[in-house]
Amino acid sequence: MSGKTPNFFILGAPKCGTTSLARWLEQHPQVFMSPIKEPHFYSTDLANRSVQTSERYTRLFDGVTEAHRAIGEASTWYLFSHEAVANIEQEHPGARYIVMTRDPVAMAHSLYHHNRRVLHEDQPTFEAAWRLQEQRAAGRHLPRDCTEPAFLQYFSACSLGSLLQRLYEQVPAERVLHVPLEWMQEDPARQYRRVLGHLGVDDDGREDFPPANEARGHRSRLLQKALRLGGRVRVALGINKGFGLGRLNERAQAKETLSPEFRAELEAAFADERALREQFVAEAADGAANSHPNAADEKVQP
Repeated sequence: MSGKTPNFFILGAPKCGTTSLARWLEQHPQVFMSPIKEPHFYSTDLANRSVQTSERYTRLFDGVTEAHRAIGEASTWYLFSHEAVANIEQEHPGARYIVMTRDPVAMAHSLYHHNRRVLHEDQPTFEAAWRLQEQRAAGRHLPRDCTEPAFLQYFSACSLGSLLQRLYEQVPAERVLHVPLEWMQEDPARQYRRVLGHLGVDDDGREDFPPANEARGHRSRLLQKALRLGGRVRVALGINKGFGLGRLNERAQAKETLSPEFRAELEAAFADERALREQFVAEAADGAANSHPNAADEKVQP
């Protein structure tokens, strides 16, 4: 693909390391990343599209130069969306995809805390939010500030095995790179270079891999609401960078400890999804080993 149009997409999933990867890639001299990390332009079935017109989406890539061999964006809900991949395939046939996953129980717990931070969620504990899923699917007990109720469906949002299966039904496996978060945490340099190989760009010699999006909360809910509104206005005006006020309102926040009973319930609920995801992880390990003969015996961490 030539021109100033994307040829790769980081599809998600949320809370699986996509922000870290996107930040590393945007510093690579041969990679251009959308200045708005999550335009969600192609997830036309969801209400979180920060960029909604073709004209504005095209303008995101005005900065592309001849030096950029890989042109991409990272919208973490594309994997969950029923329409995003089909829309991308129609407009960008042959595009490459990167998908990051993690253990679904850990993802669900992290997603709840993310939803709390961005004001999508109003329940004081993950267990309380988990038990409202059925009622919320029927339109009840929805937080006033939640723009997309589907994001509160923690089971379906974190059913990563099924979401991966659907992706592979839509896109040939050779155009998809699966990067499990545990691999990224264990050896970020190796996984970063897997990504560069998938995108067809040179190794830039990066040795520092700082993580992003560690568990955070906000100091003031009122200020967070104002910042959220300001962010929407900023995006609507085409201003891609904020002023750092969001960071000033952040504070470190550890996740609450789940009771043994509730954790056992989550483990049982996600048992099939975990098993299916692990099959795809094993296939990714085999694929990585086959593409690097010296790694033939490394099946868990390629």
